[in-house]
Amino acid sequence: MVLLEENGHTKNANAMVAATVGGFFGFVFKTPAVRRHESNRLGNGLMLLVDRIKDHTTVLGPGNRVVVWFHGCTRRCPGCIASGMNCSADYVRYAPEELSSRVLAVEGVEGVTISGGEPFDQNPRSMTVFLSSVCAAGLSVMAYTGYLREELEADKDKCGLLGFIDILVDGPYVECEDHGELWRGSANQRMHFLTERYSGIAASIEGRKGRDLEFELGRGLDFSFTGIPPRGFRNRLAERLGQKGMEINW
Repeated sequence: MVLLEENGHTKNANAMVAATVGGFFGFVFKTPAVRRHESNRLGNGLMLLVDRIKDHTTVLGPGNRVVVWFHGCTRRCPGCIASGMNCSADYVRYAPEELSSRVLAVEGVEGVTISGGEPFDQNPRSMTVFLSSVCAAGLSVMAYTGYLREELEADKDKCGLLGFIDILVDGPYVECEDHGELWRGSANQRMHFLTERYSGIAASIEGRKGRDLEFELGRGLDFSFTGIPPRGFRNRLAERLGQKGMEINW
C-alpha cells in the first residue's frame, strides 16, 4: 500500500531535483534550500544532531508515531540507504530538552521511533535527557540501531539508554538478506521487546513480511517517503527519474 498526502511546501519548480536522505528508513527529495533550524538554546551544552522529524507515521512501529532520524553513523553498512545523509553537513542541532518538547508537542501519537543515522552514536547524556522526558510523558520508544544488543549492553555509555526503549531493532543492514521483513531492513536484524508494553504483539510480528511506504507530495519538485523500501528501490527510482531528465543527488 502506498499512502499519499499533500504537505503544502512551496519550492522552486525550475530547480534541479536534489535528494537528502531523511534517515535510515526515509528520504526527502527537495530543491536546494537553507536548512530549517539552528537551536540557540544550548541546554546542557550537549547537542543532538537531527536530520529529519516526521510528526505522524504508521509504517515504522506500532500505532501512530513520531519519527526522529538522527544524523551521523560510524557503522558504514554496505548498501545502507542513509549513507549520503551520514556524510552530509545538512542537519539540525537540538538541545535535548528542546527536542523532547518538539516531539511532545505532536498530538495523537502513542510513541516515538528513533532511527538515523545511528541514534546510539549521539551523546549518551543528551539522549538520556531526551528519552527520559519522552517516557515520562507516557510515549513508547522504538529504536533502530546498527549495533547488536550485546554490544550496547557491554558499552557503559550506551547501555543505560536501553532502559528507555520498548522495542529495539538491532544489527547491521545486510542487503542480500533483505526479503521484506516487517519493520526490519533485513532478516539478520532482530526485534527485541525490552518491556511488557508490546509483548502481546511479539508473537504475531515474528517472521511477518510486508512493508508500507508513506509518500508526501509537496509543490514544485519536492517529495519525501517514509518507511523501509524494498531492495533495489533506490536504483530503480533513480533510473525512472533519469528517464524523465531528473537527477537525484544522494
